[in-house]
Amino acid sequence: MEQLTTLLIANRGEIAVRIIKTARQAHSHPAIHTTRLGIKTIAIYTEPDSASQHVAEADISILLDGDATRAYLDSDQIIQKAKHANAQAIIPGYGFLSEDANFARSVAAAGLLFVGPSPEGIEQFGLKHTARELALAAGVPVVQGTQGLLDDADDAARAADGLGYPVMLKSTAGGGGMGLQTCADEDQLRRAFETVRSRGAALFKNAGVFLERYYPAAHHVEVQVFGNGRGKVVALGERECSIQRRHQKVIEECPSPFVALKRPELRKELCAAAISLAESVGYASAGTLEFLVDDESGAFFFLEMNTRLQVEHGVTEMVYGVDLVELMLRQADAQLAGKGGLETTLMDEISKSCQEPKGHAIEVRVYAENPARDYAPSPGLLQQVIFHELPGTRIDTWVRAGITISPNYDPLLAKVLHHAESRSKAVEELKSVLSKSSICGPPTNLDFLLAILDTPEFESGNTITQFLSTFEFRPPAIDVLAGGSYTLVEDHPGRPTIGKGFGHGGPMDPISFQIANALVGNPLGKEGLEITLTGPDLRFLADAVVSLTGAAISATLDGKEFPMWQRVRIAAGQRLTIGKTLSNAGCRSHLAVYGGFLNVAEWFGSKATVPLTLVGGYQGRPLATVSYRCSNLSDLISFIRANTNHSQGDMLRIVDTLPPEPESNHPMAIPQSILPKHQEHWFLHVMHGPYCEEYLSAEDIEMFYNTDWEVSHNAARGGIRLIGPRPKWARTSGGEGGSHPSNVIEYGYPMGGVNFTGDEPVIFPNDCPDFGGFVCPFTVVKADYWKVGQLRAGNTVKFVAVSLEDALSARKANEAFVDNIARCLESGSFESVQSLDSTPVLKAPSSAPPALIRFSEATSSRPRISYRQGGDDYLLVDYGHGSFDINHKCRITALKRKLEAGTGPIHFSPTGEGIYNTMCVGNSMMIYYNGLSIPQPQLLAHLEALEDSLGDLSSITMPNRTFKLPVTFTHARLTESIERYMSNQRPYASYLPDNFRFVAENNGITVGELRALWLAAEFVCIGVGFFMALPLGLPADPRHRLNSPKMNPSRTFTPEGTISWGGSCLVIYPVDSPGGYMLNGLTLPSCDKLGYKKGFSQERPWLYEDMDIITFYEVSEEEYDREIALFRSGRYEFKVETTTFDMKRHNELLESVKEEVVAIKKKQEVAQEKMVKLEKELLAKWDEEKKASGVSMESIQSLLDDPNIEAIEAPVNANVWKILVEEGQVLEKGQVATILEAMKMEINVAVDDRFAGSKIEKVLVQPNDIVQAGKPLVLIRVDK
Repeated sequence: MEQLTTLLIANRGEIAVRIIKTARQAHSHPAIHTTRLGIKTIAIYTEPDSASQHVAEADISILLDGDATRAYLDSDQIIQKAKHANAQAIIPGYGFLSEDANFARSVAAAGLLFVGPSPEGIEQFGLKHTARELALAAGVPVVQGTQGLLDDADDAARAADGLGYPVMLKSTAGGGGMGLQTCADEDQLRRAFETVRSRGAALFKNAGVFLERYYPAAHHVEVQVFGNGRGKVVALGERECSIQRRHQKVIEECPSPFVALKRPELRKELCAAAISLAESVGYASAGTLEFLVDDESGAFFFLEMNTRLQVEHGVTEMVYGVDLVELMLRQADAQLAGKGGLETTLMDEISKSCQEPKGHAIEVRVYAENPARDYAPSPGLLQQVIFHELPGTRIDTWVRAGITISPNYDPLLAKVLHHAESRSKAVEELKSVLSKSSICGPPTNLDFLLAILDTPEFESGNTITQFLSTFEFRPPAIDVLAGGSYTLVEDHPGRPTIGKGFGHGGPMDPISFQIANALVGNPLGKEGLEITLTGPDLRFLADAVVSLTGAAISATLDGKEFPMWQRVRIAAGQRLTIGKTLSNAGCRSHLAVYGGFLNVAEWFGSKATVPLTLVGGYQGRPLATVSYRCSNLSDLISFIRANTNHSQGDMLRIVDTLPPEPESNHPMAIPQSILPKHQEHWFLHVMHGPYCEEYLSAEDIEMFYNTDWEVSHNAARGGIRLIGPRPKWARTSGGEGGSHPSNVIEYGYPMGGVNFTGDEPVIFPNDCPDFGGFVCPFTVVKADYWKVGQLRAGNTVKFVAVSLEDALSARKANEAFVDNIARCLESGSFESVQSLDSTPVLKAPSSAPPALIRFSEATSSRPRISYRQGGDDYLLVDYGHGSFDINHKCRITALKRKLEAGTGPIHFSPTGEGIYNTMCVGNSMMIYYNGLSIPQPQLLAHLEALEDSLGDLSSITMPNRTFKLPVTFTHARLTESIERYMSNQRPYASYLPDNFRFVAENNGITVGELRALWLAAEFVCIGVGFFMALPLGLPADPRHRLNSPKMNPSRTFTPEGTISWGGSCLVIYPVDSPGGYMLNGLTLPSCDKLGYKKGFSQERPWLYEDMDIITFYEVSEEEYDREIALFRSGRYEFKVETTTFDMKRHNELLESVKEEVVAIKKKQEVAQEKMVKLEKELLAKWDEEKKASGVSMESIQSLLDDPNIEAIEAPVNANVWKILVEEGQVLEKGQVATILEAMKMEINVAVDDRFAGSKIEKVLVQPNDIVQAGKPLVLIRVDK
């Protein structure tokens, strides 16, 4: 290249990626003697496109300002960005501004070069009716049609009478298949006239329309040309694009099979016509002339000229050995050099070598669209993207796993092209490429494309433009008409080995789930649907075998009652509607489908959904009626609340071949007598631990076992809160863990743990956090997990103490029960199956084995060691006496590494047979192991042996890494979060409106001192987990350790990258999410779920490891915005160096600052006492104000005594989320009065039809009120 060195690409998606590839390294035509262009590329992008490949691959990427839906059309901004980045030229690709003559002029006026035809060239062909005139003048035949534009519908009708029906009504400025309407008669023409006019005005700012005769049996054939602007144009053969849906191309080929197989003489005629027309206007750059070719006669007619690069240009490149983008860039270089364009001799060489095609190429366009919903665009998260490739395959794409397809733009994901020496081979090999490719996430048209390739018409090359209008395609899938309240894809056992706060996943009731799979003939752990309270409405587009198990729930198949606990064959076209659970006994049901769901991706070996961390399952979320964009937890919560019954919908791909039906003597249903018993009052077996006897008093423990605990409305996969008496505790505070006696320093949580967050217990089910700072005095044993999964709001729970031996025995019995049922389904008899025994093993609490199963006092070379059990699958190794100590963290890290090394009799097992995970945080390590395969005494002995081998670690150096992160302490996102909190949750508090100032005052320091502390401190990573690999960092220097309480209530929104004090430690919020820690600043997040950003990998989607050091340097808000933009696009390179942590130096520091630390703590205690007092006063004031604004019980009762007053009642125990009516309002039929929130689900409370026309007398509740089932929410005055 002589002049062109820097190029801005005014586009997005695959074409931007494709241009970048050529700009760097062209695959040049033999007539061009160098293959290296070496042009610096500048990409532009919007926020939704942050993760696009074009952003990552360009030399420079610039974020556009303003509305994302219009930004790529903002010509002034794009030109300004280009000049600021010192670009010489702008290339538009296709779409957006590519055929905007005014944009081309503005580019030139700004002193830049527009890579494409001249503005005049664009304008000459920009209007179809004037392009027809140019064609006629050049001697190129055109379709019979009107001269000029039509005045009105009458004018159109008269013209159509002359042309003869059918006709095509066209917008003169239309493009991309838009602004076209086929009309079979005058009535259709008159009805379409204003529609096409208004569509042209809206889309193209031109309402002009004209008519052409319509050829129903025709081919769409186009000729690729390239002009040098100096009078020379070359033609590069023809392409066929006849396979179109709604005038949008779907599959393209080069050469045209119609021309090659039936009319080979047409190639020269078409190319000659194209050259004649393009040369008549002195055309420059790449362009395409589109022709209509009559199938019967072979006559061809000019339709239009596209003055840009076409989407399908790649098939021409593959067949003729050219790079059209390279030619465009070399043409631009020649223009910059003052040559006007490429040399004529070069054009002649290219023309000479492109007279005949070499082989055959086919392109298919892969879209995110739902074939079950008339191919509606389907935005959403791509969880897996795998394109199979063979020799001759080319994939032009911009996507990868982890990219969210935005509803703002065209849903094209990729162009899959394949070239072979013959058309038949190209077809067969392309089928192989597509059949072995996989895209999981929103629905795509991959199966649709394969179905087209399999038709006799396509295989013979005999497809016309009307081919798809009669082509019927029905994907082998389930169309989700309604998602239900909370329907998840789960598999068993989920994801027990990953940890790091990503959630365990898996079915909450594994017994019912596995039986459902056994009934349909699946492996017991195969993915299926977990349904909570209200089920989905599913239309089966293919035959299927299904079973429905779990809590009793209403269900119909095409309106007829559908049986549970039975194998049922469903025919294509049938509709399975799963309604509400039928009683308060149980809340979760399971639907198994033979073969599972093929379009659901695995993540870390499992398809299980963990909605709280947005991983696994169907786009990491519940099934829904509408496709939607969800990139963080706050989006998910908003989506669940806003879920409505319209638009595109989810689709589950199922197998298209079913197994033969079992022999008639094989049972298709499970006998009622052996089914698991669902109850309203449950017994749960627990073991003491990890923290019990030293933390709860003997009286508390007795109270725990004697209480009938009520299940709160706050009962979901992440935690099930219980309502009951408060413990008195065996101690007065949590020491360094916190002020409340339930606090301890952070440790790994056991699944099934009964966790006291303050004075209220919460049972930890599948998706619980994996570490935290509240005690778990008890742990539900694994045999009773299925019961935990069926608990619903309003149920009661009684806990029963059990020994380890009894817990393991019950677990074996559960496994045998499921295995026996699976065997009996094969053998035909259930006589040998005993019912699942849920009778409690009653034991006196005093006889329960203690939580602390072994300990060793401290010696001169090691600290005190406690071994604590957590149910039958968890064991906690805990150093010290509950105070933060980096010596202990260093030691526990060393122990973990020894354990992972696998020396000795016990090893890690990814299949869950041995030790399958650990959570190393603070002073402790929680070991996850299989209690059935590793006896607890054997594990203890192994750990003690490893401990003895560690020796004295007080002077070692521990390998680690040191990270330097940017931080800003003031940012609009932080301000917005606080304003949102004060507006929607709590208007005033000791920590409002300035969290930063509050943290300073709470620790007896100034705002300036707090800022300096953040920038000076070195935070040692003492844990990674809790929620999406959140890092917990303890300041190495004890003088930097502050303390801060949580906000009360917690926020519903926290920006990603927020830094906070969590107790005495640093936390960095990994994503936008709810949260309670004080907002102190913004840095970069530390999680990339699919591992594509720099610093992450698919095997390690988290950033930090134990003992890493985190430090901060301050940046401005503007600088931070640039850094976070780089991070979101995957281009940020973390400042990290390999270092060591010197324990000897650390211990010397501790000794030298002991007295200073004591003084600092005293100062903090004084400050905190003052802030606690202030907070109590403000909280009491706020509570009083809330009470005062409520409705008194006396007034409620007096109204209820009125015979004309009726109540809308709460259907379940719940939290009030929204009030949608007001006093005095006249109600409408079906109107939603309030929205409740229970078990993390939205529950619409609708007005009964009999109340339509009545008025609201009194609204009794406010947002955030907690209501019991049956309690009145709204009172209505009814005329009787």
